[in-house]
Amino acid sequence: MKKQTIILTIICILSFAGHLLIFPTLPDQVPIHWNIYGEADNWAGRPSTLFLALLPLFMLFLLHVIPRIDPRGKSYEKHQKAYQVFITLLILFLNAILWIANAACLGFPVPIERMVPIGVGILLLTFGNYMPQLRTNYTIGIKNPWTLESEWVWKKTHAMGGIVFCMMGFIMVLSGFFSTGWMSKLSLGAILFGVFGLETYSYLLYRKWKKNG
Repeated sequence: MKKQTIILTIICILSFAGHLLIFPTLPDQVPIHWNIYGEADNWAGRPSTLFLALLPLFMLFLLHVIPRIDPRGKSYEKHQKAYQVFITLLILFLNAILWIANAACLGFPVPIERMVPIGVGILLLTFGNYMPQLRTNYTIGIKNPWTLESEWVWKKTHAMGGIVFCMMGFIMVLSGFFSTGWMSKLSLGAILFGVFGLETYSYLLYRKWKKNG
């Protein structure tokens, strides 16, 4: 992971440096939230953008430290590839969000209502493909009392989770390409249903495991 960390650190530093260069040109009040139609509906002072600019670097540091402090840190050796892919996509996504927001603040016609759902959908699709590789840990994956109690429940839940996350990601991508109110509601409903369904599924697996051993 050392080479990956160095490359991502350089990207984060360059992104932050670029943000500092354009910082004086940003308006005093910048949008910090957009509705499903891509319209800004919440605002904050210009210094708030510094948090968004530093977030990728902070997350990179945190994700690099986590395997060292997770009580089940040895699991990261077994799902190292999946964890590397997750880190790379998340850091690139956070940097992309920063510059999408910067472009919107500077008045460029950025279709945020399309770009963000597509980005989130790609994250979910990719993570779903690698989810079955994850081994028990306290940081990444579907963590609840039942998956952490039984490795069998963990594996079964994450095998199903890979399918569910891919479906959620596909719907999110569609909601970006076909940006309408009902598509946004459909994607939100799919995520809520998927998360609730996986939690229920893991609980039922746990009951089966307790009963049959």
